[in-house]
Amino acid sequence: MSTSDPVPPFHRLLSFYSNRSPYPSTSTIRLTDSLRGNLALGLDFPVALAIAIGRHLYLRNTSLFSLNIHVPSVKTTHTLLEGLDIDEKRSYSRAELMEAAKPNGWAGVADAVGVWALSADVGSGRIEGADVVSFQRGTLLRELEMRRKGREQALPLYRGGPISVAGHSWVVGKMFGVQVYRDDEGKRRD
Repeated sequence: MSTSDPVPPFHRLLSFYSNRSPYPSTSTIRLTDSLRGNLALGLDFPVALAIAIGRHLYLRNTSLFSLNIHVPSVKTTHTLLEGLDIDEKRSYSRAELMEAAKPNGWAGVADAVGVWALSADVGSGRIEGADVVSFQRGTLLRELEMRRKGREQALPLYRGGPISVAGHSWVVGKMFGVQVYRDDEGKRRD
């Protein structure tokens, strides 16, 4: 990120969620926007809902009884993996990424596990350094959404993925308008 960039990386990550509304706004995230965003990342409904509620309880800043997040007012401006020396051309295991994040404290290690769970390859279990750098820049979530369009990188259950990929794809498509885990022809199976 250049020093002249007016949008902090954390706010760029939040903008992924703010554009999920039928009436997109780059400044406000509603709970349903967070839920749709989490579902677009391939998370199973209960996991997506729990993370969305947690995000809104932690970051809410509009009023005492509102769970809306006003993005420009969020005080956090950096990611918890900021400042890590990551080689973009290398892949990392979960343990290696956690070790690299230790200087950022327990929250940095927890963030490393979360980023690993969302973006590590489902076959090898390794995360690309380029993905970590994208997270640090605030651009990773859009890339992950594109990966979740097909079924070759469906998140496993132990990393927050659905029990039934086909069933999950159908339900979130019908109920939330989120298209994930399509079959090989790029279509959902109805």
